Amino acid sequence: MDAAIIKGLTKFVNRKNSTSVLLNAFDNAKSGSGQELGLVGEAGVGKSRLVHEIMNLLPQDKYSYLEGRCLQYGNSMAYHPFLNILKTCFGIQEGDREFLIKKKITKKILNLNETLKGVIPPYQGLLSLKVDDDDFIKLDPKKKREKTFEALRDLMIRLSQEKCLVLCVEDLHWIDKTSEEFLDYLIGWLANSPILLILVYRPEFTNTWGSKSYYTKIGLTQLGMAASTKLVGPFWERGAWPRNLRHSFLNAGQETRLLWRNLPMPYWKTIPLNKKKKTIFLKKSFEYSAP
Repeated sequence: MDAAIIKGLTKFVNRKNSTSVLLNAFDNAKSGSGQELGLVGEAGVGKSRLVHEIMNLLPQDKYSYLEGRCLQYGNSMAYHPFLNILKTCFGIQEGDREFLIKKKITKKILNLNETLKGVIPPYQGLLSLKVDDDDFIKLDPKKKREKTFEALRDLMIRLSQEKCLVLCVEDLHWIDKTSEEFLDYLIGWLANSPILLILVYRPEFTNTWGSKSYYTKIGLTQLGMAASTKLVGPFWERGAWPRNLRHSFLNAGQETRLLWRNLPMPYWKTIPLNKKKKTIFLKKSFEYSAP
């Protein structure tokens, strides 16, 4: 998604209802009633794009945003999506030395609330730093896990007291077991916190959170014919497509239109269509043979 943003995004279409639900959830969270949103859909239907568009619609001074992402082969890496969240929160940069990372953690925590000083050791442990607290080091694994959950929870809640916190976890279908258990723990504290938790995942992922009164599921489907036409309309209007190519595209099936929906704008003028394989190949020159 980040790379697509840099290159330029295609037109955002056909998501008015989903956008309305998300904006309403944000308003509820901002008022102090925490919300949990599940964005569910197959790969490429625009889940991450919807989050991006919503963040652009919200008043920038009314919320803070933290995002973590699960990895396809990262389900054995405990807390993986929350490591990125912590690095963002503490302003940790690639190449920062250990003493600087510790300094950043301490400064951020003390600025938030001096009473949170006791939660620093779990953060040091999570970020693979030398832990400066012997008592924490001596804890058994179960107690360490409990202290770590509490430290992460306290940070999220304290951040939300500054302004509404939008916390997004992407690709939940690849989540590691410990992170999933922490999310289950955190969700239990959402009801009275100004936090909007957005969980992005594919349909095969199952969870136990659907019974919560503050949980809303948004199912995203592939774009239909009308939306696909609207998507590529601005490009067609510039006369860059032969009429027979337009016909091939609109009749090539959802898989082809789905891939087009996520292509960066600069590539549009250089893409021929392989109808047989229902895919699109990027080339430096425009080539097309009518079927």
